[in-house]
Amino acid sequence: MSDKKLTTADYLTRGILIGGSFGVIGGWLFLDFRRGLFLGMLCGALAGLTYAARRKR
Repeated sequence: MSDKKLTTADYLTRGILIGGSFGVIGGWLFLDFRRGLFLGMLCGALAGLTYAARRKR
C-alpha cells in the first residue's frame, strides 16, 4: 500500500466499488441486476464509512 494518507472519501469510494462488484455478481446469480447493484453499492458505502471510522480511532 502506498504511503498516502487515506481520507474518508477514499474508503467510501473503495467500499462502493467493491460492494457494487459483489452486487453485480449477486445480480447475475440470484437477484435482479439493478437491485443487486444498488444493494451492493449501498452496503459497500456503509462498510467503507465504518472502516474509515474504525481506522481513525
